Amino acid sequence: MQRYFPLLLVPAILLSQENFGVLPEGPGLAAKYRGDSGIERDPTVVFVEDFRSGTLADLGARWTDLSNRNGKVLAFAEDVPAGSASRWSLRMTATRNVDSGGHLYRTFQPGYDRFFLRFYVKFAPDAGFNHHFVSLGGEIDPAKYAVGRAGLRPENRWNTGIEPAASSQHGDRNAIAPPGIWHFYTYWPEMRSWQSPDGKARDDNGRAFYGNNFEPKTPTPVPRGQWISVEIMVKMNSSPDSYDGEQAVWIDGKLLGRFAQGTMRGKWDRALFRVDPSGEPFEGFRWSGDLRAKINKLWLSHYVSSESAFPRTDKYAAEHPGFVVNMQTQTVWFSSVVAATEYIGPLGRLPD
Repeated sequence: MQRYFPLLLVPAILLSQENFGVLPEGPGLAAKYRGDSGIERDPTVVFVEDFRSGTLADLGARWTDLSNRNGKVLAFAEDVPAGSASRWSLRMTATRNVDSGGHLYRTFQPGYDRFFLRFYVKFAPDAGFNHHFVSLGGEIDPAKYAVGRAGLRPENRWNTGIEPAASSQHGDRNAIAPPGIWHFYTYWPEMRSWQSPDGKARDDNGRAFYGNNFEPKTPTPVPRGQWISVEIMVKMNSSPDSYDGEQAVWIDGKLLGRFAQGTMRGKWDRALFRVDPSGEPFEGFRWSGDLRAKINKLWLSHYVSSESAFPRTDKYAAEHPGFVVNMQTQTVWFSSVVAATEYIGPLGRLPD
């Protein structure tokens, strides 16, 4: 059952946790705005998408780019998280061999040094695996439309996505049920390559660099058929040569993982940072050597490829007879999207 927090007029609770340092948890600024009503007036809030109008034309006016192939991917639904002041959510459906899902994309100029993004998502009760999901990024002059650069190590740009992963650094990778477990999939100038154990690419000019995996110490499955509050934070490095950049993720108001300088120990294994108490302290992120590449891109994406995501679902279904999964469509719902420069937290509402 989804947990909601009462209306509070106090700052977010600060908790000190081993391996995490100090970051907020539980209620945040959203606790001051019942159902997010009026949250757009908060001075720390950058952007709000509550889908309240229920029209695609209005939606397109608020985003820089919208992908809705043949008008079949995006649709509004009268299904929202409990406590939401909005009537509508946005449904995104990917159909096998027809499309790869859709997205909403927005740029912010000149960008931010620290950015929190909270959204609610619900995966269909028969959801399978997807390919890529929601991300933040930055570059000096961002395009007005979403651009994918898979396999290429970036220079003075970066991108990180919170995604359901079909495999884990812990245990049997085949034991993970769709949609998967939460992790970050991250591109930045000092990322590692999958080509060798030390992460050194044999050919920098080829497609040797795919997103590096950052998985929290405790694997957290993504449930199907229920609303989930997901919040991510990115903080830029403070100077061109510093490694004090970071990223963190909260699920339903609980801090799941923070990747920052010295917050956890681990070992690099090709393109994966394996959490390991016997390893070295994580070095932190130098997101860019040019500080103009601030946090200036938001990509609300539901990308499900017919070449890899659907076949991965097929394989899991074949190995787990009786597991209910849709092998022709993959549907998610988005609701209550808020971006701010401070911790947001789950939807706030007055006690019943």
